[in-house]
Amino acid sequence: MQNERSDIPDNVYRLVSLDERDVDDLHRLLGKLRDRSPVSETPDAEVPDGEELKLEQRARRLLENRRRRIAIFGAQMFAEPAWDMLLLLFLSGRGRRQTQSSLCELSGASRSTAMRWIEFLAGRGLVRREDHPTDKRHNFVSLTEKGRHLLDLYLSETA
Repeated sequence: MQNERSDIPDNVYRLVSLDERDVDDLHRLLGKLRDRSPVSETPDAEVPDGEELKLEQRARRLLENRRRRIAIFGAQMFAEPAWDMLLLLFLSGRGRRQTQSSLCELSGASRSTAMRWIEFLAGRGLVRREDHPTDKRHNFVSLTEKGRHLLDLYLSETA
């Protein structure tokens, strides 16, 4: 297979049984993370201070490294999306939320798998779900104070 993308080494295609669709899906997800800021449902959010920016940079690096790991080793080896979901919500900003659908898509998990993990995270008190005020087909997910505190703690103690 000829590698048309300069950001993925040719030997990755030989090491891992990735087909072109897998690689396209991975690039699409990475592009969404890189090119768009997470959807905000809270107007006039606070501007993060220097320490919060450092934590956001660490969270972004962790998320990007996880995506690279999947590109090299394959998604089957790292199938749980819970950590990605927590990082995505953290990067959304304080007081902001994601729709369950966008969180499922950004995490790269199937809808049923992502919904199980959202339920797990909610049961642990790390995220909260809220009904959409006008559309019963959609729900919002956001970090709880407990979830944000634990991520702040983890990110401040890791490099």
